[in-house]
Amino acid sequence: MTEMTNTTDLDCFDVNFAVDAIGSSARGIRSILARLRKTPNLVTAYAKLTNVPPDVADLSLSKGCRQMYNPDTRYMIVTIPGKPHDAVVDTFWSLTTARIQGMVCSKEPDGSWTPENLPLGRSDTWPTVVLEVGVSESKKKLRADAAWWLANSDGQVHVVIIISVNQTMAEVTFETIVLQQPPTYMRNGRRQYRPEIRQSIVVSRGGPGEPITTVPNTSPLIITLEEVLCRPANPPETDPVIPISSLERIASAAWRWQRL
Repeated sequence: MTEMTNTTDLDCFDVNFAVDAIGSSARGIRSILARLRKTPNLVTAYAKLTNVPPDVADLSLSKGCRQMYNPDTRYMIVTIPGKPHDAVVDTFWSLTTARIQGMVCSKEPDGSWTPENLPLGRSDTWPTVVLEVGVSESKKKLRADAAWWLANSDGQVHVVIIISVNQTMAEVTFETIVLQQPPTYMRNGRRQYRPEIRQSIVVSRGGPGEPITTVPNTSPLIITLEEVLCRPANPPETDPVIPISSLERIASAAWRWQRL
């Protein structure tokens, strides 16, 4: 396990605003998650659980929740999405959310996409594009999640799209996280993983009925076709883009549920 992989595992569990609890039984965890789901105006909540047995971690503990588990420490982070969170994911793309095993931890994304036709030698374990959604206070965690996907997949995940929904005001931040290019290498020849923010677009609004402001508004969110399909584009194919109008529609879907 590389130092970068170990660091990203630790960072993903560094959630100061999570509810801390002992997770020794599935029944107890489900009770905690059910209580968190009743949080007023829930956007996203996190349960940070200790002493979770591996057989409990293998279960799907609550419909729609996302689980990340470290069998060495028996720590588990469960993400409990609220209606604004689900509105963003559902509006974005129709993606899969299968659990994937990394070097140590297993993790579920909010969404992921794998091309139907993969090049020879590439495993179908890792998607090419991953989506992670959370509240504004979790932007640090979302970026740690992005780094986890990039490092654990050994670069097979090409892009992680993170969407951070502000909990108290009408503001949504869209970012694409990729590996820094050109890559750097350690003395032993291993690739050194350095994630970087390639694009960051903030969509906001003063209040209901007021105009939406998007900064910057000069370029859509772009993912290259080669990043998605693992092959160069064949004209007239072009890179997929998520236009500003779609980002504003996604943000508006979250705000409706937040009543902002």
